[in-house]
Amino acid sequence: MHRKVVVAVSAILFALLAVAVTLMANLHDRTYPQQLGTKSVVELDFVNSGLPDAEAIGELGRLSDRLGVGLLKVAPDLGGDQSGQVFVQVGAAGGFPARITRFGDEKDAEIRSNAALEHSYASGQYLVTGSVDRLPEFREWLTAHQVIAKWNDNDLGTTLESVARQGSFLMSLLAATALMASLVLYWLSVKARGRALRALAGVSTWRIQYEDLRGFLFAMVLAAVVVDAAAVVVIGSTQGWVFVPLYVSILLTFEAIVIIVTMSCALVMSVASWPGPSMLANRDPAVKSLRGVSVVLKALTFVLVLAAVSPAYTAYANAKNTALQQSQWKSLADQVAVSFPAAMGESGFQEIMGKVGDVVRDAEQRGDVALSYTWNGETVEGVDLGPSGHLALVSQGWLNLMLGNGKRRLAPLPPEQIPGGTRKFLTENLDLWKRGGPTAAEVLGKFSFYHFSQPEQLPLAVAGSGELVFPADAIVAVVPDLHATFNDDFLASIASSRNLVFTGLGPTQALLAQHGLQYKANVKYAAEEGILLAQFTAYFAWLEGVSLVALLVALVVSSLIAAFIAAVLHARRDFPLRLAGQRWSEILAGRVAPEWLVGAALAVMIILLRGGDGALLATAAAVLCLVASPVTHLLATRWTFANVRRRTL
Repeated sequence: MHRKVVVAVSAILFALLAVAVTLMANLHDRTYPQQLGTKSVVELDFVNSGLPDAEAIGELGRLSDRLGVGLLKVAPDLGGDQSGQVFVQVGAAGGFPARITRFGDEKDAEIRSNAALEHSYASGQYLVTGSVDRLPEFREWLTAHQVIAKWNDNDLGTTLESVARQGSFLMSLLAATALMASLVLYWLSVKARGRALRALAGVSTWRIQYEDLRGFLFAMVLAAVVVDAAAVVVIGSTQGWVFVPLYVSILLTFEAIVIIVTMSCALVMSVASWPGPSMLANRDPAVKSLRGVSVVLKALTFVLVLAAVSPAYTAYANAKNTALQQSQWKSLADQVAVSFPAAMGESGFQEIMGKVGDVVRDAEQRGDVALSYTWNGETVEGVDLGPSGHLALVSQGWLNLMLGNGKRRLAPLPPEQIPGGTRKFLTENLDLWKRGGPTAAEVLGKFSFYHFSQPEQLPLAVAGSGELVFPADAIVAVVPDLHATFNDDFLASIASSRNLVFTGLGPTQALLAQHGLQYKANVKYAAEEGILLAQFTAYFAWLEGVSLVALLVALVVSSLIAAFIAAVLHARRDFPLRLAGQRWSEILAGRVAPEWLVGAALAVMIILLRGGDGALLATAAAVLCLVASPVTHLLATRWTFANVRRRTL
């Protein structure tokens, strides 16, 4: 029976690990697509290179063909729900399939020709799918052109390093180790009597330990084999057998880590709990030698849960919140940004400003342009932006994109609540930005001011970069009419910084051509990079959830084992007391009360050490654990009583 318990609990552990590895394999395939034979992933940033995007992409394509590195650019699939990816050939060479299968529930990914990069930025993520023999030449070219490159190779070391950076998965491994250590304690406790009798019979100590640990290892490996076989069948039948080698390699790696650490703990506990001659002579229960270890393990697991539950839940909530925030990039999937070649110079920029203003006017009449221009305390030092610390100029088009129904999640901000420093900052800048005759104060008087009705209601784009931020609150100034409010200089500047976005690639190109800008402006998708980031964040929320569940399972198992050992040690006392008619609460009071006192002290210590951070969650977890303590003792004591009555203990 005891071997079955070990197999069953080990199977639960490895099943949790298999779920976590499924998420890891999914994330791994998103980073290193299996069917493309990806060798490396490189993040390129051309900000310092001085190369226009079209020229940079062309150079990369020619370099990829000449060196045979099979370069592919990763891009989001902007159709549908924007959860998929597409891969675009940078060069012309390479025998790539039209589509590849992805791990998980994602749809197949397309492989597109380099024509699809016409409206993409050169900076971004690239896959190396060809030969790596001449990769040093590729790195030299990047260095020579001052291209910032961050490389990640597709190997086991990189996988382990990525896991080490994710506290969620490390927590899963730590929880798995705590669970297995508890299981080792259970195994040694049920073997304690047999170990003592064999020692009295003269069997070698090391032989006894070897055979006990071998039995435990066999039960644990048996559970791993059963779970792995089931997992392989599920993965192969649902995801495709091509992904089985990837999945198995990751699963076996982490199972090996858990097994090695577990057996190391088992050896240490086996040696530490060896029954001494005095205990055998006094006829003490053989399990008595494990009492100290069980108490320490239970206390350590309790401390681990209390210390980890708040960060784990906070990380889980943050991951979910981040995924929700980043999904706002999908609202910009059909939006494009306009940029101008650096070679144009100041004089060339002055020539096209009027035409850019006309483009904004026509797009605004069709409802196809949106503005978001946001400052914070760091970008405008010394300006009073109020308690929120953020100030944003937005158009009605931006509110429609992000909120769906205009201002429904914004609360009006009365004029008297707008800080004087904010008004002064806007007035001084409107002197430079406004169009025509009205004064800056008159222009500002036409703005509508709002703030958030609830925290983080409106994503905003940072002034000068167009990156989305998600402040808890902000002063939001809604501009009534972009073209009538701002001059052409300002409109052209914010268009080139991605703070002004237009709807639809085709309509925007047609509008630029109508005003003679088709050869003087580049049109790029505004949200490619942001959508790719959004696709990754959801996986981390799942990992955090799995690690939290594993920690709770470890605490339950260790509590039951500690209660079982305590029940065996007190069996000679508990049995006659129960026969005499005492209630279970009276019998267990002497065991539960000290645990409550020690547990409460440990909880207070952890909360104080953390400085109150997550105190409510830690307190709730401590209360639940302490309430569960008498339940575990009751279950273990009743089981022991039944076995004593049947003379089977």
